Amino acid sequence: MSGFVDMHVHMFPVDVIKNQEKYCRLDSCFGLLANPADTLQRYATAEEAIEAADEAGIGKLVMQGWYWLDQKICQYHNDYMIEILTKYPHRFEAFASINPKAGDRALWEIERCDRHGFIGVGEMGPGGQGYELNDPDLKQVMKAAENLKLLVGMHVGEPVGRIYPGRDFTRLMGFYNLVKKFPDLKFIFAHWGGGLPFYELKPEVKSAFKNVYYESAASPLLYEARVFSEVTRLVGAEKVLYGSDFPLILYPKKQRDANFTMFVEDIKTNARLGEEEFRLIMRDNALKLIRTAGKK
Repeated sequence: MSGFVDMHVHMFPVDVIKNQEKYCRLDSCFGLLANPADTLQRYATAEEAIEAADEAGIGKLVMQGWYWLDQKICQYHNDYMIEILTKYPHRFEAFASINPKAGDRALWEIERCDRHGFIGVGEMGPGGQGYELNDPDLKQVMKAAENLKLLVGMHVGEPVGRIYPGRDFTRLMGFYNLVKKFPDLKFIFAHWGGGLPFYELKPEVKSAFKNVYYESAASPLLYEARVFSEVTRLVGAEKVLYGSDFPLILYPKKQRDANFTMFVEDIKTNARLGEEEFRLIMRDNALKLIRTAGKK
């Protein structure tokens, strides 16, 4: 496959796009992030996403689910992603939206999504859904993902810096303990893992995190572009993935509409990556994970 792979995009169902205020009332976390008054949040159809991806040289888009509180909305969201996978099987992959607190219903939904070719579970948001990382329900979800060889994508927030809508204050120690309990699971920690790459300088963390990957969703809103080379230096290029958080506006001072091009060009120009590092991060690492996930 030619083109880059974006490991973190969000394709919302049409009713969510048309009736944002309704879903903001139904889901408090979604209300914080997707309120119509928020100038950073945008929405796009699959066709619009493909057109924007083509302009930036992106060949494959990996849809992350959403951490809805209501498992029924999670299922509705997954139904929409199934439609996209059916219509554009070579352009999209998908992670299942679930709420671990739904218990058996969440486990059933993971199995259903696996049958439809999903490659992972996520984006999981413990802060948004109100559970701890030692929750027994979450452990059952991890076991299900492990049995099905699915990837696990998790929203991770940095413990220092400014407060902003959607920042997750789940303690980083919880992610460390979770990874240790499930050493064979492949975890993808969004938003640079909230700073966790630094702790891989500790031998016990590096050993435990052998199957942990870090991706760059929303990076321009959080870090300087050289975060790519710095994290690469800390953990190795083979553990870094490109993700955008499309259709979020990443450059609010100079961007009006959602696109992939500005972030891709920023990485090319300012991330300080070597040619091989760039290729691994922008494509090869993701393709390797996708090929080994689920039923693929």
